[in-house]
Amino acid sequence: MDKLLIIESPNKIKTLNKYLGKEYEIIATIGHIRDLNQYGMGFDKDFEPNWVIPTIKKNPNNKNEVSKKEIVDNLKKQASKAKEIYIATDPDREGEAIAWHVYEVLDNKDQKKCKRITFNEITESAILESFNHKRDIDINWVQSQFARRIIDRLIGFKLSKLLKTKLKADSAGRVQSVALKFIEDREKEIANFVSENWWTIDTVLEDKNVLILKEINPNLSDIKISDKKFSPSGIDFADELSAKKVADSLNKKFVVKAIEEPTFYSLNPKTPYKTSTLQQDAINKLGWNSKKTTLIAQHLYEGIEVDGSQIALISYPRTDSLRLSDTFLKNAFPFIEKEFGKEYVGKYELKTNKKEDANTQDAHEAIRPIDPYLTPQKLKNKIGKDEFDLYQLIYNRTLASLMAPAKFKKVTIKFDNNGCEFYTFSRECLFMGFKKLYADFEEDEQTHLIDLSQYPIGKSINSKSIETKKHETSPPQRYTQATLIGDLEKAGVGRPSTYSSMANVALERGYARIEKKAYVMNEIGKIVAEQLEKYFPNVINKDFTKKMEEHLDEIANGNEEWKDWLKKFAPIFEEDVKKAYNVMEKVEDEKVGRACPVCGRDLVYKRAKKGGSKFIGCSGYPECKHLEPLEKPEVIKQKCPECGSDLLKRKSRKQQTFIGCSSYPKCNYILGDKIYEKFIKENPDKPLPKKSEIENLKTKKKS
Repeated sequence: MDKLLIIESPNKIKTLNKYLGKEYEIIATIGHIRDLNQYGMGFDKDFEPNWVIPTIKKNPNNKNEVSKKEIVDNLKKQASKAKEIYIATDPDREGEAIAWHVYEVLDNKDQKKCKRITFNEITESAILESFNHKRDIDINWVQSQFARRIIDRLIGFKLSKLLKTKLKADSAGRVQSVALKFIEDREKEIANFVSENWWTIDTVLEDKNVLILKEINPNLSDIKISDKKFSPSGIDFADELSAKKVADSLNKKFVVKAIEEPTFYSLNPKTPYKTSTLQQDAINKLGWNSKKTTLIAQHLYEGIEVDGSQIALISYPRTDSLRLSDTFLKNAFPFIEKEFGKEYVGKYELKTNKKEDANTQDAHEAIRPIDPYLTPQKLKNKIGKDEFDLYQLIYNRTLASLMAPAKFKKVTIKFDNNGCEFYTFSRECLFMGFKKLYADFEEDEQTHLIDLSQYPIGKSINSKSIETKKHETSPPQRYTQATLIGDLEKAGVGRPSTYSSMANVALERGYARIEKKAYVMNEIGKIVAEQLEKYFPNVINKDFTKKMEEHLDEIANGNEEWKDWLKKFAPIFEEDVKKAYNVMEKVEDEKVGRACPVCGRDLVYKRAKKGGSKFIGCSGYPECKHLEPLEKPEVIKQKCPECGSDLLKRKSRKQQTFIGCSSYPKCNYILGDKIYEKFIKENPDKPLPKKSEIENLKTKKKS
């Protein structure tokens, strides 16, 4: 073996082997190979990290699983055989840090063989080109990642310990606590919301065209107009009396007063996707969550099998950039011309502003398809449905961003009714442009054609209805995962690598739940958010997180020493933690009001660490491990076929119903609810199947 290529994910190996051939040995780190020591803080008083190879218990059911020590040993073994070593971990700061850890575990003689390469897409041209730009590891990027990891450990470790001690909460951290604060702040906005009313005059002609009130007869007195603009067009009245007075002044006939000269305008396509906007669209348009979007995007990037060949379909999916590479543009524009016509070819402009640009880190490229000629239609039924849906979303958005604007013609028609002026308009799409491709996804401009020959000046048209309508302002909407990610990004808080975790961690800790696609705070979540805001206002807020990202950018650019910033922050934070321990009230478990049937101590209400669901447990835990569900489970007629005890209808953490033995954990008999219902329907007089017979029932059901 002459050359060794070290990557992060083993899923890329098959795709890379196709392009690099047998002279390269390719091995994967499977993410990080070292981490801060889990015992203690993991760094000393001068913030020097104590990196260790983590020891994680192997899953006995997974024979292919390898430990981090085995991965490191193999890295060193293969490195000793190679003449050249290329570290091609992901092209971001985290990937740079992983590359540094790989370099550090190698022997000195093998370190001299190492070079860092990066590629934004897994294609033959991109891979081969990356070897023309080999370089040393960027220590500034690495130290920026060190600073992020250490401050997250410092805040997470201290706050989690505090919350477990004082509030019996699961954990807290810099990223998750800021997201939780956003959700809680929105809940407060909703709770404190005071609605406002306004009135409009809604008019519909006999030909069903809707008219908008533009001017009121100046002779009408004491008309109160709202000082706020609630409606996007028309006039908003401050009270019902004013609206009714104007409406009562109108007669049934509306006279065509004027037809204005046509105005022409263009609608530009949206920019290609970056991580945040892809997350939002996949949530809104595909009905996914952020975790699923991240997972499927990674599959498309690493490569999936198409017609027996492993190919990558999209570029790197964790990015803040809107840039598209020259190589992609050279292929995309000819494709658009060939597929749609020359007039559909647009111009490429990198649309950014200074504010956005300041927040952009690790700018590679926008998320885009690898090959514009590989249309979604060509992949239909050749890849999984989820992969197809996300690829189609990315493909259409990217290609549409390079197409010509849609062109519209708008003609306004004015009407008079007793000195009041109304208007409607005719809108015609003259040229579809990018909407030829993106129309399935965007409905922002609707064609509304009116036959202008039916509206000669002076013509009188009867109204179908004239109504005064009361409107009421609505409270702010609760956050969905999509809107939370959007607001985190606007505030400069999130980064491509953190959006998914920020959107999910409140759910995983049981601090919030999803109802009708929106976050709803749980009781424990409200307590945690309120206490963190009370005792750590300087840390758990968007401004701190935004400034922290700016510090990390400065470290990455070589303009700030990474330990200096930590040394300024840590003493102030630790003083706040000390104060919170002294002042924060301790939350005691609420008593149920009866004794534990096992040991006689008080039963109390507890919360599950994952998901936050309530249950009843013994106050003597961990000496006594007695548990009860919050609601008494239903006892079914049949007895346990294994031990003869009562069988209960229970619910899993995911709220799925199953049949379980009341003698658990002594007897762990379990039967799925659907199999149970089917079995008793077909065999009402037979005893339930034993554990050894259940698999046969499942097989029978599948066949």
